[in-house]
Amino acid sequence: MSLGLAIAMLAMTLLAVALLLGPLVLNRRAAASRDAYNLAVYRDQLAEIERDVGRGVLEPGDAEMAKAEIGRRILALTPVQAPAASPRTPLAFAMIAVILVPFAAWTLYWDLGAPNLPDEPHDSVAAGPHLDINDALKQLAAHLADHPDDLKGWLLLARTERDLGRYSEAADGYRHAVELSNQNPEIAGDWGEAQILAANGTVTPSAVAAFKIALADSASAPRSRFYLALADYQAGDVKKALQEWVDLEADSPADATWMPMLRKQIADAAKSLGVDPATLKTSAGAPRKAAETQSPSR
Repeated sequence: MSLGLAIAMLAMTLLAVALLLGPLVLNRRAAASRDAYNLAVYRDQLAEIERDVGRGVLEPGDAEMAKAEIGRRILALTPVQAPAASPRTPLAFAMIAVILVPFAAWTLYWDLGAPNLPDEPHDSVAAGPHLDINDALKQLAAHLADHPDDLKGWLLLARTERDLGRYSEAADGYRHAVELSNQNPEIAGDWGEAQILAANGTVTPSAVAAFKIALADSASAPRSRFYLALADYQAGDVKKALQEWVDLEADSPADATWMPMLRKQIADAAKSLGVDPATLKTSAGAPRKAAETQSPSR
């Protein structure tokens, strides 16, 4: 081994030791604090996704997949019961271990290593063990077979299946989650949407029932109202659907992320009825609050 390489390795070892000793000397934050920080980061990411959709730089479908991924990460932050803690290792012992282990490894490499050998072929490295998503899902399904009351497990399964485009499986997972959560409105909304995806865009009667439950959640009520109106539209009652969408528009913030999609639906429905979208009014008789901003349907 050349002197230059030895010096470089020694410098990297010293840096690694310094980085490892830092957390041992300083008081580390509790796991709950780290989770709180991570949760704040994930919430900021969710907000950023909504802003990207609003700016038109992210498609709604891609946004849903991104939000599902962040949702799984948030779900993973939920504390689980840990086994009884073992006695703490004395700080001095930990510091000695941190110092001795890398230098012992470095000494062995000095005697036995072969830095001049060529790298191992990439294919042989890539062929090593890895986690397959299908294997993970099989393990999760087996877990749920033994623990059918695991709400978080069903949610994880449903969200993963949805991300993979397996919408029927996702809908079934959400169905279990709705039952276990005592018909949680937010989960019911996800269930309804998964059913629509599984039905290639058709709002099925079961999806309608799910969205009626989801109306109780004020945060996701606009989604439920939109799809319930879409059900009327698909059933042939275009006039009723159009009125429901106009009312939803009036109740929504002007900068709501769903506004572009909602206004397009209004324009399309109005066109099919031969109605000028700018003349539409709410059920209470109020004119559309932003009728002048509407663009014709493409």
